[in-house]
Amino acid sequence: MHGRLATLSVLREARCHQFLPPDSGRETVKHVEVYWSHQSPYCYFSLDRILSLRQRHDVTVSLRLVLPGVLRNAGKFTGASEIEQRYFALDSKRTAHYLGIPYGIPCPWPVECEPGTLYRAEPDQPRVFGLYHLNQVAIELGSGLDFLDVVARLIWNGATTNWHEESTMCSAIERAGLDYDLLSRRVGKAEQTYMRIYAENAETLHASGHWGVPVFVYKGEPFYGQDRFDQLVWRLDH
Repeated sequence: MHGRLATLSVLREARCHQFLPPDSGRETVKHVEVYWSHQSPYCYFSLDRILSLRQRHDVTVSLRLVLPGVLRNAGKFTGASEIEQRYFALDSKRTAHYLGIPYGIPCPWPVECEPGTLYRAEPDQPRVFGLYHLNQVAIELGSGLDFLDVVARLIWNGATTNWHEESTMCSAIERAGLDYDLLSRRVGKAEQTYMRIYAENAETLHASGHWGVPVFVYKGEPFYGQDRFDQLVWRLDH
């Protein structure tokens, strides 16, 4: 009798397990952190693929802004040679052509650099900080990627001069479904807070194991460069 009861108990337990979801206990939502600099064309080159992650029900994306390397790590760039700058110009143009993405040198660059250089920043940077702060407000409102979808293209698609002028930025931000005046008001109240956020993002970027951009971090593993995005997707799926 006792043996029969034990057998029935085992059978009931087996039936219960039969109806559990096959992935019960597994990760259901995968979180990716994207480290982005507005001075990097390679971030722009990854934009469409970053946005494509939003089509996946099993992936969430957090946008982490880090200041351009020429500002957060100026010493690394001050000795950049002319040949390095020429190669950067060649490679960025070639990469955009390879990817089939509209591209042109920003007019002006987000960072104000010394004349004739790409890597030596001027002391005052109102243009790039203004851009970052507006994007950070959009992140807080849950629309950071919507902001990028419009504003990054405005900067890098080669079709817009003086992208930084208020009327142009206002129109672009409103195309992203955001209120430019609201963003601007919130910037005025939190500039120092945002600067701390960018510094903290740089620290977590380093803690992940890299320092450049774009970097995509999943489960603490960094994937550096727009050409590592496919490896990120592979990791998400395995």
